Amino acid sequence: MKRLSVVIPTYNRRHVLERTLPALSAQDLPPEEYEVIVVVDGSTDGSVELLRVWKPKCAFRILESENRGPSAARNAGIHAAVGDIVLLLDDDHIAVPALFRKHCESHSGSEPSLVHGPVRVAPSGSKTMFRYISETCYEGLYHRLNPEMELRYPEQGDSFLEVIASMGNSSIPRDTLLASGAFDERIRAAEDLELGVRLWKMGVPFRFQPAAIVYEFHVKSSGNYLQNQAPALGAGDLIASRKHPEYRSHSRLAGFAETSHPRRWLRSALVRLPVSPVPMLGLPLRFEKWFYSFSPMRQLGGHLLRFAETVARLRGALSVAGSWEALRSEFDRKLPGLLYHHVGPSPSGDPQAITVSPERFEQQMRWLARRGYTGITLSAWLCWRREGTGLPEKPIIITFDDAYADIAEFALPILRQYGFGAVVYVVTGQLGGSNNWDEAQYCRNLRLMTAEQIQYWAGQGIEFGAHTRTHPDLTRLSALDVSAEVVGSKNDLSALIGSPVISFAYPYGAYNDAIRELVQREFDLAFGVDEGMNYLRSDPHHLRRVHIGPTASFLEFALCVRRGKIKKFRALRNRLAVRTRLRRALSYITGRLVHNE
Repeated sequence: MKRLSVVIPTYNRRHVLERTLPALSAQDLPPEEYEVIVVVDGSTDGSVELLRVWKPKCAFRILESENRGPSAARNAGIHAAVGDIVLLLDDDHIAVPALFRKHCESHSGSEPSLVHGPVRVAPSGSKTMFRYISETCYEGLYHRLNPEMELRYPEQGDSFLEVIASMGNSSIPRDTLLASGAFDERIRAAEDLELGVRLWKMGVPFRFQPAAIVYEFHVKSSGNYLQNQAPALGAGDLIASRKHPEYRSHSRLAGFAETSHPRRWLRSALVRLPVSPVPMLGLPLRFEKWFYSFSPMRQLGGHLLRFAETVARLRGALSVAGSWEALRSEFDRKLPGLLYHHVGPSPSGDPQAITVSPERFEQQMRWLARRGYTGITLSAWLCWRREGTGLPEKPIIITFDDAYADIAEFALPILRQYGFGAVVYVVTGQLGGSNNWDEAQYCRNLRLMTAEQIQYWAGQGIEFGAHTRTHPDLTRLSALDVSAEVVGSKNDLSALIGSPVISFAYPYGAYNDAIRELVQREFDLAFGVDEGMNYLRSDPHHLRRVHIGPTASFLEFALCVRRGKIKKFRALRNRLAVRTRLRRALSYITGRLVHNE
């Protein structure tokens, strides 16, 4: 029985195989312990003839098929393999002598795992912008990996997914590969990514073996990459996102909405053109060898390639989505969040830090409705994060912390008038009581919603989230007390409304790593108090929102909605106000002095 089967797909790359084949027969693993299987995927350039005259000492087989793509070619090799372990290599990988042995040694444990070795760029390859981008990506990735780390689903997802984005130089037990279903043959690029997600979800651990090195022999031009591989990667990324909701927030498409308006407009126009603009965008890269020779030009060429690649990937995804609007609705959504506390009459002694008048609140909701915004619940946002469906064009989340009774009388009826949803965060140990935690800082003796009010409004489409039992600063409590506050409030609220509670709001926005881990186990989503927009890639347990106070002008309110940030504007306004007051005081003093003279 062979220990290792090496599977290599190839298509019209005879000139590359001539450089990479010798290293496969120069391994320090005994030749009787491994086999090499090269799957020729419909090549017409003489690759088969080259392979037939290659006579390595190890067992060697050539599998020929019509051109069906790398997924089908790899599957053919996996099914034909006889080794306990399958090592997946690309046809442009030059193996170091210890490669096969290091992969075998890394599978000495009883638990099946995916072992990945580093991919370096061969110095003798073509000097292209595609090579430069590859070098940059590899350096960034392997700088973060070490042999002691073990990545599992769902922890450390980003690091794992970066590795499986290209499973070249990765080994895994053959039985585990077959149990996973191997490669999805519908996907002609990003097929290794999709398989890796399946392995990730199966709980297969990842291990890094730094001594199992291959050198990638670059021959592909940047123009070839942009016209062929990049669109296929976009299509494959979309298919993987649809098959695996867990992957959506990690995909390249997840950054769709996180660009400036002019850049989004330009990208949208280029992607929707009936004829691909990618060849024109890549035209300067015909001089990429000159770009590569000078460091500043390499960086410029890298920016050009990345922008053209984004357009090419989006056009590839568009071919699967069917329409630009369908693609946008699936990935291009951003969610501003508004944080209110008390909406109602201003109580006596209130320094107006948290109270917004009902009249001002109604004006703000009318402003949103007239501009096409729709107040949604966090359940709708969570569904979109997972499935990519169900969100309006311009969603907004309206939240109320502490569940003051006045919002049931004044704010929630206004929301229902405009068809808006919202989320109210409840301090479950104080139902029907008052806000004693605010007495020192804000206002005193504001009534809180009763159990009956919460049950009524939960039936009217308003969502409720947990906000602890007593509103403490969680970072000042013991681990046991934190659990009682967080888990206890979830259980209290769930029993009260008769449905699961999916979100939490950190009191005062304060938490640490341990608190966050607890909240992540108990809730799907959580809000802090940091400003900013929420996107598909945003941390679901540190969602952002901006506080709306009683003195907010409509200009400030518009900035909160459209940018998700207001602190810098307010700081600038306050500085200008101070300067104005100083100028007025100086003018007054100067005038008095002149008058006295």
